[in-house]
Amino acid sequence: MMNVLTRVLAMLRIIATVSLLFMMLVTIVDVTMRSALNELVLGTVELVQLALVATVFLALPETLLRGEHITVDVIDHALSHTALRRLRRTAALATLLLAAVLAWRAIPPALDTITIGDLTTDLGISLFWYWLPLIIGAVAGAAAALAYVVGEFQARSEEE
Repeated sequence: MMNVLTRVLAMLRIIATVSLLFMMLVTIVDVTMRSALNELVLGTVELVQLALVATVFLALPETLLRGEHITVDVIDHALSHTALRRLRRTAALATLLLAAVLAWRAIPPALDTITIGDLTTDLGISLFWYWLPLIIGAVAGAAAALAYVVGEFQARSEEE
């Protein structure tokens, strides 16, 4: 099961990387067109926003699975080994809860954009496409966070 999750998250990371490259390319083309021809690329902001959402939310799950998210270790040196282990477990559970709630709460407004027919101003892109990477990333992030929590509890239990 873990192998399947790892492969899915790697695929999402690749899509996030392509989104980042696309965002950079659109920005470079827009800046070049403005400088060279005094023309702008219609919809640049919308395309960059969409690519940004995809980049962030599709890269997040693998980051959570690897435990490479940002941590602040201001009080770590002042805690005992046992207290630090409990703090890490609590943080892992909080991350899992946050990812699950994000996935759960993102679905209704995403479906509303379909029902209402919300579109972007310049290109007429359905706003659902902005929600989709967020939902996919949050669901995959919850799965990754769950795997991380399980690993955290198993690794720590073996130490005890």
